[in-house]
Amino acid sequence: MRTPDIYLRSIGVHLPPVVSIETAVAEGRYPAEDREHFRLRGAAVAGDVPAPELALRAARHAFERSGGMSPRDLDLMLYADVWHQGPEGWQPQFYLQRHLVGGDVLAMELRQGCCGLFGALQLAAGYLRPGGTALLVGADNHGSPLVDRWRMMEGYVVGDGGCALLVTTEPGFAELRAVNVTVLPEAEAVNDGGVPMFPPDATVGRPLDFASRHREFRRRLLARDGAGVMRAIQSTLMVLVDRTLKEAGITLDEVARVAFPHGRWDNVEERASWLGLTLADTTWEYGAGIGHLGVSDQFVALDHLLAGGALAAGDYVLLVGVGAGKTLACAVLRIRDIPEEYASGRPG
Repeated sequence: MRTPDIYLRSIGVHLPPVVSIETAVAEGRYPAEDREHFRLRGAAVAGDVPAPELALRAARHAFERSGGMSPRDLDLMLYADVWHQGPEGWQPQFYLQRHLVGGDVLAMELRQGCCGLFGALQLAAGYLRPGGTALLVGADNHGSPLVDRWRMMEGYVVGDGGCALLVTTEPGFAELRAVNVTVLPEAEAVNDGGVPMFPPDATVGRPLDFASRHREFRRRLLARDGAGVMRAIQSTLMVLVDRTLKEAGITLDEVARVAFPHGRWDNVEERASWLGLTLADTTWEYGAGIGHLGVSDQFVALDHLLAGGALAAGDYVLLVGVGAGKTLACAVLRIRDIPEEYASGRPG
């Protein structure tokens, strides 16, 4: 999907303190033998701070960086998440409407797995008219009795955090050149583990254990055409990236950095290799220190690249999403200029 005249005005991020892998190992929460192999360093842990509060803090941060935009001038707010946000029968966007943006803005919660903010970008790009502005937020706190953030997925740790994007039709610091999301339906069951759809897990206290569910999915695949599905995931992602780059009017050689979901180094390295890239081309090193944040990985990593001086005006950034469904996503951004809040914190 080409996205002419769609820009990022600012990024807001709220990350709680990081609990180190060393601490998790010492407390018996993370397998000691996995520390050296998977090279992870920690996870951002929000404690009892609710996910909607993480989102609110990130949204306020985005407005602080926006150069004077008002929350009351929004045309759209989309709230993406992957985990429970609060009381059943209640939706998290209402919290931001009460405490920040008011009730006149069209606001919706999106449940698209870990690719939720990519879907939000697509929806915002199609919805906004000249002069329009959208707030896209993503937030999760995985600190629940139903989740073991240190062992939920083999080789992954799960972090908490909030991220907010102010998307406008007026020129901002980055231009969204193209964004696409696609689903591979034959891999729809990758996260279900063969457990019943009803009653829902949370209503019967069934823990979320992706490690065992993924093993069960692979077992079922081997009984059918497991290799074919895995090849389809690879080929679909490669086609999606190629299409998005073409829509953006560039080649992969012109991309300065690539952000994948945060996770185990060998998984990121494999996906990067499909595109002819190496681990050094990605933001894996940063993600290994804060954990997989659900919907926010690539956009929090973009903020980190800007803050660390890894990007300059004119650079292209490729964001790649992989999630349940099997959902695959891709976006290309061109950095137009470096906002003052990043430039002022750079060395030299």
